[in-house]
Amino acid sequence: MQLWLNRRFSDRLAFQAAYTWAHSISDVPLESFTNSTTDPFNYALDKGDADLDRRQTFVGNVVYALPSFKNRGSAANHILGDWQLNGIFSHYGSTPIDILSGFNTYGTAGNVNPRPDLVPGVPIYLNTSDKTQWLNPAAFSLPAVGQLGNLGRGAIRGKPVNNIDFSVAKNWHFKERYGLQFRAEMFNAFNHANFGGYSNNLRFGGNITHANFGKPTNGSFGTLSSAQAPREIQLRFKFTF
Repeated sequence: MQLWLNRRFSDRLAFQAAYTWAHSISDVPLESFTNSTTDPFNYALDKGDADLDRRQTFVGNVVYALPSFKNRGSAANHILGDWQLNGIFSHYGSTPIDILSGFNTYGTAGNVNPRPDLVPGVPIYLNTSDKTQWLNPAAFSLPAVGQLGNLGRGAIRGKPVNNIDFSVAKNWHFKERYGLQFRAEMFNAFNHANFGGYSNNLRFGGNITHANFGKPTNGSFGTLSSAQAPREIQLRFKFTF
């Protein structure tokens, strides 16, 4: 579903808003291009939200031209008039994370990516002061021998991406041919941290004789290790003729 709202420039104001709702389902994970599927005789085991499934997308922008000050004289207008404010807000919904148990209890041949069991009643997502801690390893367990984890593909989601860009511009006009513009632009204006880089392999201990049997050995599981660009500011002048 796609919705679009547009207001053409009038009374010094223009804006647009675009919203998309989508749902993509697949039984072939992206990992199947480099590894074997969970069970080549039963593709239904990998049916779920596609790796690139993004449910919600919204992008809105606004342009506002401040009133002129021509009635207050040329000097006032050159300083206070012809300013323009621009803003863009973007929201991109989260995409699935393929959680791996790290041990092939299912017993199929080949380089598979086995999923774990989901522990009922245990919260999947962490809510702590440390925003880099996203997934709770206690919410997952090692499946029994000969069993495939009951965690459906695409059932676990990453974090959404939110961003605001802002710019302000000042225009000067000289006669009819010449123009000068000063522009200050801020990308990710509020320096919002959009974390990513998920560590998705639990690396369960699979040897029953070891003390770590059935326990996740990846201490960084669920930790966000990267982020998109921080706030960037650029200033520029443009001369037109």
